[in-house]
Amino acid sequence: MWLFNLFNENVYRATNHTVEKKHKLFNEKKLNDLIPLAVEKRKKSLGNADKLWLEAKKNFEKNGIEVFFAENGKEARDFIKSKLKENELIVKGKSLTTEEIQLRQFLEKIGHEVIETDLGEWIIQQRNELPSHFTAPALHLSAEDVRKMINKKFKTKLSSNIQELTDFVRKHLREKFLKATTGIIGANFVIANPSTIIAVSNEGNISLSARLPEKIFVVTGYDRIYDNAENMENIQKLLTSSATGQYYTSYIDFIKKPLPHQEIFLIVLDNGRKALLNSEFKDAARCIRCASCLNICPVYKEIGGHKFGKVYHGGIGSLLTAFTGNKKDAGKIAEFCLRCGSCEPECPMEIPISKLVAKLSSNYNLPVYLKIPLKMMKESKNESEKKNKNLIFVGCAFRTPMFKKVNKKIKSYAKILNADIVEQGCCGMPHFYKGLLDESERRVKSLGEIFKNYETVYIPCSSGFSFLKERFGEKIKLMSVEVSKLYKNKKENNIKTYYHLPCHLKHLKDFNEKSELLKIIEIEDWEHEEKCCGSAGTFWISHPLISKKILSRKREKEQDFEIITSCPSCYIQLKRIFKERVKHSMEKF
Repeated sequence: MWLFNLFNENVYRATNHTVEKKHKLFNEKKLNDLIPLAVEKRKKSLGNADKLWLEAKKNFEKNGIEVFFAENGKEARDFIKSKLKENELIVKGKSLTTEEIQLRQFLEKIGHEVIETDLGEWIIQQRNELPSHFTAPALHLSAEDVRKMINKKFKTKLSSNIQELTDFVRKHLREKFLKATTGIIGANFVIANPSTIIAVSNEGNISLSARLPEKIFVVTGYDRIYDNAENMENIQKLLTSSATGQYYTSYIDFIKKPLPHQEIFLIVLDNGRKALLNSEFKDAARCIRCASCLNICPVYKEIGGHKFGKVYHGGIGSLLTAFTGNKKDAGKIAEFCLRCGSCEPECPMEIPISKLVAKLSSNYNLPVYLKIPLKMMKESKNESEKKNKNLIFVGCAFRTPMFKKVNKKIKSYAKILNADIVEQGCCGMPHFYKGLLDESERRVKSLGEIFKNYETVYIPCSSGFSFLKERFGEKIKLMSVEVSKLYKNKKENNIKTYYHLPCHLKHLKDFNEKSELLKIIEIEDWEHEEKCCGSAGTFWISHPLISKKILSRKREKEQDFEIITSCPSCYIQLKRIFKERVKHSMEKF
């Protein structure tokens, strides 16, 4: 049954729409300019978290807010339980932290009525489901799905008109708000000085949950702390713009002290966050839960959060789950990650998600059918005498029969580029992204011994190029681009040519293969150019159905065209539907 429900078109449409809005807004408002200072502030605050929380606690308690530090979910739940009377009606705002510790389910078990007040959370509560997205919990559902659920559960006859459905839920929730004795919310940011809780939302439910009841619990993670108010507006802009494509959210609640009729408790949850901050994965602690990485993720777009995580989804979800949840669950989530790196340019906190997931994967065993072939790949050795100042490192893929023509083309340029050739060995990238870090390091080290003797190293594989460029710098050149520079006049195309952008080139700053190739060859704009092909080296072996579905998004109705790409893995994958129309970029010269 799982296989039949694997894909969800609602998720695909919704995430694409959000990505389009986000990119438009980031370009219009030049929001990328805000990122460096925001990341610096986040790093500085997290680096001083212990000190800042002590300062925050002192100031909050002066203002009448009790602060409780919970080491784990049980401590947090027990503290809240101790402050409640019997059979309370509780209104609750959307909060991933409370989902993490299953707070609502716990409170319901001990006799309290708990109502989720965010529209999406309310919908999935009625359906007895978990959220499928960080910011849009019911992203996987259509209006028709919601109509059927409401009509069945509440004996109504509503249409699938969104406004009609929303009006029903609003009326239902208003009655709960007026009767509730307790409110529970999360916090997007907590400022140490002046001590302030900040919660952002779009529906006003947070404001009502935090102001009407007599007793308020704010449950937040240990990683939500910031030193002061400076630059917080820009971080809020990055959060909402990345999450929903909005420059400002509809509501921002600031809580510094209780209202006259209230008592407020701030529960600060560790539950593995301190361990994360002190680990080699500490960059992941910068996550502000905007879900921008999910919206761009080729796998998440197809299968959604219920397949790609529990509370925390996607590549970032595997990292967070490894510390805040079950390590076995984290491993399962990581298995779905393509390691394509599409998420990294989207992250407003500059978290190297795919690289961290690769490191995390070193804690889990690879399937034998992947592990043995990777280990069998030989390390590079330069057995020939150095004759030239430049080198062509062919890499593993181009030595196979499938790339016989490309290999011949590569060798034909050796004399023109004054380059020696090393065919033996592998760059180590496949090993790195599958978690075989020691194996990868050995191959990189072997290459380093060879590369140090040369001024320039030409790489025909774009994935290997991006991997090695990060390790050896400017001496690493993508061969297709360097060969194109040998031509002064533009070459005529006999056929319409499209370009497929390999995922690992997306996160390289100040490098654009297509723009360089355009100087010499004609390339048509293609709406599918930047869509992942779903290959990722071995992903099509591990998850053939998902890989095939991702690839199907690139299908073209027309026949008279060719597609060029410089990644051998993408080349092989694209050939599955485009056959002989797929060419390596080098074949254009």
